[in-house]
Amino acid sequence: MTRTILINCPPWGIVMPPLGVAYLSSYLKSKGHGVDVYDLNLELFQKAGLAQKEFWNLDTINKMPPVDIARHLFYDFKEVIDRFIEKIEFFDVIGFSANNLISTTFAGLVSQCLKDKWPDKLIICGGPGCFYSWDRKVISKDAVDFFVIGEGEIALEQLLNWEKQDKSLKDKEIQIPGLIGNRTTECIKYSPAQYVENLDDLPFPTFEEFCLDQYNQGKTYRPLPLLSSRGCINRCSYCIDWYMCYPYRRRTAGNVVREIKHHVDKYGITHVEFNDLLCNGNLRALEELCGRLIDADLNVNWISYAAIVRGMGEELFEKIKKSGCHALCYGIESGSDRILKKMGKHYTRCDARELLVRTYEAGIEASINIIVGFPGETEADFKETLDFICENRRFIKQVTNVSAFVLMPGSDLAIYPHRFGIEYFAPDAPGEWTDENGLTAQTRNERVEKTRICLRQLNIPNLIINYQENDSKEKIITGNPQHKNQRTGINKPTSRAEGINILGSDKKNRKFRRHQKLNKILTLSFLLLFAVVADLYLLLIKKIRGSVIFPGS
Repeated sequence: MTRTILINCPPWGIVMPPLGVAYLSSYLKSKGHGVDVYDLNLELFQKAGLAQKEFWNLDTINKMPPVDIARHLFYDFKEVIDRFIEKIEFFDVIGFSANNLISTTFAGLVSQCLKDKWPDKLIICGGPGCFYSWDRKVISKDAVDFFVIGEGEIALEQLLNWEKQDKSLKDKEIQIPGLIGNRTTECIKYSPAQYVENLDDLPFPTFEEFCLDQYNQGKTYRPLPLLSSRGCINRCSYCIDWYMCYPYRRRTAGNVVREIKHHVDKYGITHVEFNDLLCNGNLRALEELCGRLIDADLNVNWISYAAIVRGMGEELFEKIKKSGCHALCYGIESGSDRILKKMGKHYTRCDARELLVRTYEAGIEASINIIVGFPGETEADFKETLDFICENRRFIKQVTNVSAFVLMPGSDLAIYPHRFGIEYFAPDAPGEWTDENGLTAQTRNERVEKTRICLRQLNIPNLIINYQENDSKEKIITGNPQHKNQRTGINKPTSRAEGINILGSDKKNRKFRRHQKLNKILTLSFLLLFAVVADLYLLLIKKIRGSVIFPGS
């Protein structure tokens, strides 16, 4: 039997076991494959010193280029990784789960070590971190054999079946939907991955592969992750998650409750975190799930992301609360109706306020996410967002995430920048752009800082601050080099207000403005010249014919 191991790469959360590899393991086992799981992310975190633990800190992650963080993790823990590599010598297939660009880069570095030692091992990489081609380029061509793009259950199972075939068949053309080759690209014809239409057909994760007491050590809060749906009902212009998880599907209420009951009976859990992009994509299904949870009386609390959706009345919120929900996080993003429309949202600030009030009145904690510096956002639009937070501070428990807008490759904004007034400073620097209002990275970061100050004045907790990273890999948060964090070696400003300067952005903006002005002058000059020539031509015609009316008119 082919021996397979699935590895969760750092940095990732250490509160709960990883849901992605847990799903893959359960599915492959149900198909008769031998699978082991290893959470390398958790092991490295537990072996990290205080300085190294900063690489699991979102503030640190947002201040450093992803590739640099991956290299730090690889070389700082090289001895641990070398010992780990020796442990997996007897596995035939090695799969890496990469959740972001950092973990994709890290997986590539470990894979290269594996290939140098055992060239014949089949190495696979999958997950959101390698969904797009530009992210996969951080891995050298001889380090990984295949990438699994999209949902991995079916594609990975078909690949393992192919691996078990007679060696003589392996030179033939491989046609597995969702599979992209690296070293053997010429043998593959790519087609999109098959998504699982009926999610109830998937065996739910049992987490038997993990030592659950190793997660969130020292804390009484010990949740397990769970998915009740895949995909999203929305198509926000800045987002790529809906595309990676397309289309939207839900498990039946009974199937979800059976999974929760299994975890309660086996592990005695009292908390569940839904990892859905939104729990309220189908209000009837949500109401049925809440009803089933109430009837089951499992005494489990749960939290989830949710969207601003019309039609969520008082009765439904009471049922959600009674089923065990104690917190919902809404991606409101802006308090300006004009910007919400540009984002592709299907609600207004009034709709958002109404849902926040109903959530609060039901006794459920409401947190929100905010994006500032969206293309086309004016100072007036930004002020509307701050006003929205102020007006609704009573109903907002926490602003989970305040982010400077980042142009995500693959989103509608990146594909159709002209529709949103986006102008790039240079074609080879997609992260450096402005809009019709002259919005720059510096302006976006300043608005993040103003939002942070506003939240502090309102005494609203804020969990994550995301400043705009410079595409040239220069650090965004800059300050006096003398103010260096002694534990991490990362330059840290004495205050956020000192650290919102983007290196070179003013110079690039002035250059862009000069270029824009020159284009306008040339255009006007051409139009003026054309008008003069046309007038002279008409005068000549009139002199010759006595009229500007052409024959046959």
